[in-house]
Amino acid sequence: MKRTCLLMVVLAALVLLALPLPVQAQEEAARYNFASAQGDKELQIPPGQEGRCYIYFYNVDGNRITHISLDVSQAPAGWQVSIEPPLGETQVSVSGLPTKVTENLYVEPSELLTEEPQNVPEGMVSIKVPGRGYALGKLAQVVVRVPDSTPLGTTGSIKVAAEAAWLGQSGSAAVKQARDFDFLVTVTSASTEYSEKIIGQGEAPKVTGNTPETKTSEANHGDTPSSPAKSSGSPLIRWLPAIVAGVVVILGAIILLLVRRRG
Repeated sequence: MKRTCLLMVVLAALVLLALPLPVQAQEEAARYNFASAQGDKELQIPPGQEGRCYIYFYNVDGNRITHISLDVSQAPAGWQVSIEPPLGETQVSVSGLPTKVTENLYVEPSELLTEEPQNVPEGMVSIKVPGRGYALGKLAQVVVRVPDSTPLGTTGSIKVAAEAAWLGQSGSAAVKQARDFDFLVTVTSASTEYSEKIIGQGEAPKVTGNTPETKTSEANHGDTPSSPAKSSGSPLIRWLPAIVAGVVVILGAIILLLVRRRG
């Protein structure tokens, strides 16, 4: 009897071990990661030319593929702004169920690296994560083309809306997260030569009469030693009355002498 009970217990244990575990126990808890890094936020582009802004995406803290779609939500009128890679369809199998995802790119989970990788797989980029190390991720480029007629000094704000999605068992997006990236573009000259010129000032006003400098010069003119004729202390002016008086006396004496001789 004891042997029969023991045998039944062993058989029951084997049956329990053979049964599949619940799905929740088999699967690891979902972790969603929408990590990104933005390149230079300010860009200078000459008229008629194009420039590129950069956005980096990586996934080191998640265990689900991050599907990312991008859209230019703001740009100056007449400017051509596009995104590379462009929006397209990706074939995905979710738990054996085939589905299509419309996106610009996707980022699979990867390990955080302590050193910068020397061999980066094609289609991937190395991203430095401050304070943590390096990650392998993907790059999105915002291509901006400025019209030829755009005046120098013009600034334009560009906003890129990014949406990350993670798929559920049915193949549709179960979780979503949104984020914006802002860039400022300044239209500058294509020339590398430096020049500087004051602008915004009119022509010098026309002068009628004496300028302030001339007035100052005249005010000081009588005090300078180079103009003795107008100086009140000139020797010629001081002795002029005496000279005139002397000449009058001499002429008077001559006239008196001539009158006496005739008489």
